[in-house]
Amino acid sequence: MSLAKALYAVLRGTPLHPQWLSDRYHRSKLGLLGEVRNCLLLDIGSGGSDLRGALDGSNRVLRLDYPQTNARYANPPDVFGDAQCLPMAGESIDAVILFEVLEHVPDHRLALAEIARVLRPGGRLFMSVPFIYPIHDAPHDYFRFTPFSLRQLLEKHGFRLKRESRLGNGFVVGFQIINLSLLESVRKMLGRSRLLGALAGAAAYPLCLLNNALAAPLLAASWAGSACFGYVVIAERVE
Repeated sequence: MSLAKALYAVLRGTPLHPQWLSDRYHRSKLGLLGEVRNCLLLDIGSGGSDLRGALDGSNRVLRLDYPQTNARYANPPDVFGDAQCLPMAGESIDAVILFEVLEHVPDHRLALAEIARVLRPGGRLFMSVPFIYPIHDAPHDYFRFTPFSLRQLLEKHGFRLKRESRLGNGFVVGFQIINLSLLESVRKMLGRSRLLGALAGAAAYPLCLLNNALAAPLLAASWAGSACFGYVVIAERVE
């Protein structure tokens, strides 16, 4: 790992990181898992994550992802599988975690139908999806969702919405998009020349820190329009 990448990883989650504004909202959704007790949870699209720190010790977690997706992660999943065809028996899971995954599934309707199948009656789905966020994990980034489409999809597939919240506000989203645009420019410069990339990074990083500082007082501005990074929902499978 290069020194720049190592430093980038160390700063993750702090105001010194260019993606701090979006990361802090995404980290906040882990607090929803604190209420889960004595459950078998299926973490779909787990990547390299480890949710044990966010969960009570009475729970058991099965982490599922594609084999090829996990080739770059040090923490491989427990189960290799596809969200559109889950390798679990019907009504065998107490709760499903689907954080920032649905946009990467070609047939998200089929994935929700599969989740409803494996969840026991009354089982819960903890899900987050992006709304305003750049294309990521290309070319496997297919959809963006509004709260209206989420409600319709969940109801159609046998879920009852229990909780819905948005991540961020228009001002914070604007500052984060600028930071991400600066990072993308640096990456393009690095593709041309290491020297140009280093110079671009040296110029962009202070701007990212300035944006973080300017956005910090606006983090809780619920009145700042309907724009947001995405949505978090908790839904219950109807019995």
